Amino acid sequence: MLKLSCRLEECKRAVNSQQFRRSMNSNSSSKPTQAFANSWQRPCGEYTGINIYNHRVRGKVPLVLRNPRMVTWYTCGPTVYDKTHVGHASTYVKVDIIQRILRDYFKYNLITAMNITDVDDKIITRSKEQGRNWQELARTYDAEFKENMLRLNVKPPNMRAHVSANIPVIQRFIEQLLENQQAYVAEDKSVYFDVSKCQNYGKLQNISKEERALQENEQGKRSAADFALWKAKKTKYEPSWSSKWGGEGRPGWHIECSAIAGMFFGEELDFHAGGLDLRFPHHENEEAQCCAHYKKNQWVNYWLHTGQLHLVGDQHKMSKSLGNTITVDEMLKSYTADEFRMACLLSNYNNDMPYSDQLMLTARQTLKKFTNFHADLNAYMQFQKAPKLLDRGALQSQLDHMVLEFDNSLRDDFDTSRAISVLMDQMSSISRCINHQSADAEQEPGHCLDLLLAAGNFIGSSMLNLGISSLADSSNLLSQQQQANNSAQVDVNLLVADLLAIRSQLREQAAESTNVKKLELLELSDRLRNVLQEHGINVRDHKQGSSWVYREHKTATRRV
Repeated sequence: MLKLSCRLEECKRAVNSQQFRRSMNSNSSSKPTQAFANSWQRPCGEYTGINIYNHRVRGKVPLVLRNPRMVTWYTCGPTVYDKTHVGHASTYVKVDIIQRILRDYFKYNLITAMNITDVDDKIITRSKEQGRNWQELARTYDAEFKENMLRLNVKPPNMRAHVSANIPVIQRFIEQLLENQQAYVAEDKSVYFDVSKCQNYGKLQNISKEERALQENEQGKRSAADFALWKAKKTKYEPSWSSKWGGEGRPGWHIECSAIAGMFFGEELDFHAGGLDLRFPHHENEEAQCCAHYKKNQWVNYWLHTGQLHLVGDQHKMSKSLGNTITVDEMLKSYTADEFRMACLLSNYNNDMPYSDQLMLTARQTLKKFTNFHADLNAYMQFQKAPKLLDRGALQSQLDHMVLEFDNSLRDDFDTSRAISVLMDQMSSISRCINHQSADAEQEPGHCLDLLLAAGNFIGSSMLNLGISSLADSSNLLSQQQQANNSAQVDVNLLVADLLAIRSQLREQAAESTNVKKLELLELSDRLRNVLQEHGINVRDHKQGSSWVYREHKTATRRV
């Protein structure tokens, strides 16, 4: 059935392609209707069971992959003329979350690419204001962007291309559009895309003539809706390159992504991602250029647009031009990378994100619940909590429900907010069982430990798949700690165990002492706990001993 379906789809796409080619021929009277050209076309391939929101149809469409063994993904990169702010960061963290879901949870072989805009009006203006060379300024902020992405645990793309290093690729792309009579050269040697020749313009967003006219306001255009592919040099400060159509100039904004993505992936792309503010005109123009260049009705199969981040009380998106930004450096002075990622997870990728201290504190408390859950579960597994009489059938049913609902959440347009809620419900249920349910002295300690561990492992691995680094599994932490111990010739695990053993003796002696002596011993015990806490180790007291966890980024639990 799948092969038959694919053959039917291939036939349909072949017909579509023939109709599109006829429409490019100026002598042909046969042109596709606007509705046909603008409709989303389901690719031929394997249905993944995942559904994704499509702005064109205003609803969810099935994710069908042409080749599940190689899934292509292009992300619009930054314009490197200033410091990275959390508005930028939210886009790249959200994109990273979806890529991790596809790569690490669904196990697709994802091939990713990104451009770096290092030639742009904003860069030229900023370099002139600061009296710096434009290339030096761009390199400085490009390096800062890469460092910030690393600090936010955003995986780098497989391929990364700078605009300034790919001018010949961009020029060849423009030359093809000129040959196809989809573009024209103005008197000043600028090159513009002829929107009137593009039958599928407006597929990503319904656009009025007035909106089209507001795209750019250059002279020399045949129509107000046309947009620049190549900008002729106007001042001596501008970086420029010679061209076959005459004069010197530099690429327009939209053409760079089309040419670079085409260089990496060719005439069809599975995913293209960027902020919602890029849908028009940037992504609309990218799609138009590539459809014209490759003579197709559809270049990108799935556009993913992340919701905009704005400060609470300010409905405008965070933007350098508006002066309402918080840099990544400033944010990380108050919150961790995992807390920011959790805030992104709770808001979902395509929703607006109202940034505030309250949002970040909510994210912090949510992370704390995961940390505490794993600490409690580890303590229970090490018999520091009294064993409880648990219903194996009920636990198995809860585990099955959690796995199913978590999977359903991610398949439903990557609904991370719902996925986190599913995990938290399971954690709450297990915590009630091991902390509040009455103990049974005659019950074997190992009762249902396997199911509890299975739930804990699934929750931990799920959070790792979403990029939460502070919940790394114990084996990885033990390995990292052992490496540190070997280099320092100190076994931190044994050192803390010895300190907590002394503290445990103090508490036992306090229980048997008079009031004055008891207070002194308990004070010593508290001082020891506080000293450990100052060094990043949180002590957790239980009925039958104590355990400890690393604060923030380290959460391994150890029994004493």
